[in-house]
Amino acid sequence: MIRLLQIVFIWMPAILALLPAYAVVRLRLEWQADCAGGRAANPGYHVADCWDNERATLILAVIAALLILPAISFGLLRRLARRKAGSGPDQP
Repeated sequence: MIRLLQIVFIWMPAILALLPAYAVVRLRLEWQADCAGGRAANPGYHVADCWDNERATLILAVIAALLILPAISFGLLRRLARRKAGSGPDQP
């Protein structure tokens, strides 16, 4: 049962974090192509669209970070528990 809960609450969100992370990369590439050089990059691209792109990138980056956070904290806590368990003298 614990294994199932671990998969559902830790590893599934970590896998789902790949989707917003992929979208962030795609949006950054679009921003680089259309907004990075100002009007010279793409004269038909409106400044408001650049801001929308930046805002969507920020929101998706936060979502990806929140989804990956349980896996990171689980890994750190597990590593800390192993370090604590291995640091003392052996039990007789």
